[in-house]
Amino acid sequence: MSTKLHRNQSAFIDQIYCLLDKYLDHSVAVVNVDWLAVQLGMPRRTLYRRVKSHIQLTPVELIRQCRLRKVVELLRAGHTITETAYRTGFSSPSHLTTVFRQYYQQTPTEYMATRT
Repeated sequence: MSTKLHRNQSAFIDQIYCLLDKYLDHSVAVVNVDWLAVQLGMPRRTLYRRVKSHIQLTPVELIRQCRLRKVVELLRAGHTITETAYRTGFSSPSHLTTVFRQYYQQTPTEYMATRT
């Protein structure tokens, strides 16, 4: 029974990751917790509880983390910060840099310099 429950939890989180990956290039104003709740057909509060119980992140943190992982992926592939910002739904390169710095404690440029 616990295996079935684990698969259901995994399927739920996988569904979220698929949605986010598909729509990540939409602006932060479009892809948010309310949008995600509508896509999953559940109230915002239920989404919050389910995500938090499965992966110990809030939906906002999950969305931000997905965006930032995609940022790192695009930067490693050689895309510029400006191009990466718009391809991951940030309103501007400076907004991307601010959020990136909050999460990684360094700018995207500094991050990439330490990874090469």
